[in-house]
Amino acid sequence: MRTFNRVCDLVGLLARAWTLVLAAALFVVVIATVVQRGTIGKVPSWSEEVPRYLLIWVGFMAAACGVDLKEHIALELLIEKAKGRLATVLASLVDLAILAFGLVMLVNGIGFVREFGSDFMESIPYRNVWYYSALPIAGALIALFALRDLLNLWLAPELRTRRLELVTTAD
Repeated sequence: MRTFNRVCDLVGLLARAWTLVLAAALFVVVIATVVQRGTIGKVPSWSEEVPRYLLIWVGFMAAACGVDLKEHIALELLIEKAKGRLATVLASLVDLAILAFGLVMLVNGIGFVREFGSDFMESIPYRNVWYYSALPIAGALIALFALRDLLNLWLAPELRTRRLELVTTAD
């Protein structure tokens, strides 16, 4: 379990780094567009489309990072009030729901990529595979992180407790 947790932690770190890169690119493109529009009155044809795609990527990746860091909506208050086996069952249901959501994103995302990925983007000569890939990638990450939490809950509760301590002290 420790090796699996370390791999998941590395994947989470890479996902957070990628999300920061995407958010920085979004910021730069939007600022450059505003400056160009204000100074020379002309913007590149892709200046609306690229930020839209970047925002979608940032949103999906941020959702995956939120699951990794346990910063998602959950029934924490209810789980904290419950004791023993009931708390474990409630936490399991939350993790299973998140896992199912991630798997739905993964499966439907693969379908979107297959069906629409070969189409070209509106204003730039690239295929939509780059755009639609955000959904299955984020879904796979969400499913991975939820599976890790579920396995830790049932097979290694001390790792889940330690992980929660690390996450809450990072704030």
